[in-house]
Amino acid sequence: MTGPRAENAAAGPTSPAAFGLSDTVRVAAVLRAEAENAPDFAAAARAVVRRLRDGFAAGGRPMSAELYTVDEGGSPVLVAAAGDPRTGGAPATAPPGERFPVVPSPGALAFGGPLAGGRAFWIVLPSSAALPAETARSIAVSVRAGLLAHGPAEDRAEALQDYAELLEHTSRVEGAALEDAAGRAGAELELGDSLQAIGQRLTAQLDIDTLVQDATDAATRGTGAGFGAFFYNLIDEFGESYTLYTLSGVPKEAFDGFPMPRNTAVFAPTFNGSGIVRSDDITQDPRYGRNEPHHGMPEGHLPVRSYLAVPVITPITREVLGGFFFAHPEPGRFTARHEQVAAGIASYTAIALDNARMFARHRSMATELARSMLPVVPDIPGLRIVSRYLPASAGAEVGGDWFDVIELPGGRTAFVIGDVVGRGVPAAAVMGQMRTAIRSYALLDLPPSDVLHNVSQLARSTPGAKFITCLYAVHDPIDDTLTYANAGHLPAVLIAADGSTRQIAEALGMPLGVGEQYPQEQTPFPPGMRLVLYTDGLVESRERELGVGIDALLAELTALPGAGGVGAACDELIGRLTGGRHDDDVALLYVEHQGANRRVASMALLPEVPLDAVHEFVAGRMARWGLAEVADRAVKVASELVTNAMRHASAPLTLRLFHDGARLTVDVADRTGALPHILASGGIEHDGLRMIDAAAARWGTRTTPNGKVVWAELTTR
Repeated sequence: MTGPRAENAAAGPTSPAAFGLSDTVRVAAVLRAEAENAPDFAAAARAVVRRLRDGFAAGGRPMSAELYTVDEGGSPVLVAAAGDPRTGGAPATAPPGERFPVVPSPGALAFGGPLAGGRAFWIVLPSSAALPAETARSIAVSVRAGLLAHGPAEDRAEALQDYAELLEHTSRVEGAALEDAAGRAGAELELGDSLQAIGQRLTAQLDIDTLVQDATDAATRGTGAGFGAFFYNLIDEFGESYTLYTLSGVPKEAFDGFPMPRNTAVFAPTFNGSGIVRSDDITQDPRYGRNEPHHGMPEGHLPVRSYLAVPVITPITREVLGGFFFAHPEPGRFTARHEQVAAGIASYTAIALDNARMFARHRSMATELARSMLPVVPDIPGLRIVSRYLPASAGAEVGGDWFDVIELPGGRTAFVIGDVVGRGVPAAAVMGQMRTAIRSYALLDLPPSDVLHNVSQLARSTPGAKFITCLYAVHDPIDDTLTYANAGHLPAVLIAADGSTRQIAEALGMPLGVGEQYPQEQTPFPPGMRLVLYTDGLVESRERELGVGIDALLAELTALPGAGGVGAACDELIGRLTGGRHDDDVALLYVEHQGANRRVASMALLPEVPLDAVHEFVAGRMARWGLAEVADRAVKVASELVTNAMRHASAPLTLRLFHDGARLTVDVADRTGALPHILASGGIEHDGLRMIDAAAARWGTRTTPNGKVVWAELTTR
């Protein structure tokens, strides 16, 4: 290297502490070029010492550099010097047999080589230069090649040969170093990428069982262990800690019957989190085999020689959540890299396990809150009712889905399904208020359209009530009808006895708080027919549109059994439609009209029908139904209801009797909308109704699309 490039390459000081192979090649080339370009030997020597002084300046202060020649008799002669000489001159002797010796001199470092005619040269630098011996020899080879450019041709050829061998050797060493560095960098990069991928997978997992098994599998593969285990701690419902474990590499049955690891000297560092334990042969560890009753591995345990154990510690609270344990039947199988892999996976596992435990606690609280707000479904004679509520698979906040089953007078039953958009406590609070309001208006015996109208008015003044849907349906067992109204909810499904399906209550009204009028409709609901109400979490997801989900539901309902095992069938239906993972809460209400133990009788009351005929009709039905104990009261109640209806209402009138096994309902339907009622003073408006109040367990009135019904109930059980 000559000219400007050589100047640039050697410009600036080189820190001895950072001097490496690349610096060696660079400085050696510059020194040879400086010496070759000099006009004579003396000038070459001066150029070399100047370059050495400037090239190895330490702390900004020039250091000294001296070049000596030594004659055949061993007498040194100073040829050139640069800087402030602080050396003791050339060494008196050189190590025998070395062509390019490097020897210490008082306060200095000396290195050199042979010249022509049996002479030698020495370069002397202060010891503070601290050049590695290989670097010093390389400089000596380069300087010799430059100095001998001014000597005999045969000596110059030999020097150039030495210089070429120097470059070849340096290149080979540098190449090997680069390959080794590249291999280490690639391995580190691969390790980093692998740990990052494992970490992303683990920290995205919120199911604890899946998480710990994935972590154990990944760590066992990453360490090359014969088998691996992860022992981890959980807190039960009573706040007590208990330990579970997972295995990888061997069947879990391989450890059946073995005790859990105890906090012995070998296991203690892992269980108390004090550090990682790695042993080439754990059986040679002085801590091994010193604990009763086994004094080593229990009989039948898989062989363990190589041993690696890593604690899993939360990064914030430093709580020890558990520990990884890896084993191999052969000694010396775990390296520092394996330890690094295990420690990296343990760190990610700690974060993931901490997140999963927190999620599990929050989800448990949210689920319990949601379940505590759900109703207890009553046992309605003649109806089989199955209800299901499943919180969303993802997320730890309570949702706004709800259902309700409300017993109404006259043996009627109201079925409610609703959904408050949103999640968390605000949605749950609104849901609770809406459910309570609907139940309150329902127990006033209002028709479905009036119930939804009143609740919609209430929703407008309820904070946080932004978008609420609800479907309200009432089953009347006397005439086997279903009367319903809908506030923006998904349609209900009727399943006929032959399995065919039909949707009802489609597009009847706007959501609660938005709509005003909620027209109601009526459809037959005879024994053998079934009703299904549901929320959108059952049929809609990120992967499936709502319409496609409803079509899938209708197809599933066609094959839904109508007899025993309906509960399990509903669970399977939900599982198939959601794939076991649903983005939203799922509420389902299934009602089957069985008709068993229900007795109904009715009598048209024309103006000319005498009361004796009414008495005879009621008494005859009581005798046929085996209700002799209430026959007299039933006749009295029926007489008063009919008398008051004939006096205050308009024809046509209908007397109806309904018995569900526990209650007898007697009612009269007419075409007049005015309702009799209990006065504010506590009295009753009509004398006949006072007699009914005394004879019946309860009585009341309700409006119908064509008039009203006055009813009374008598307890028969």
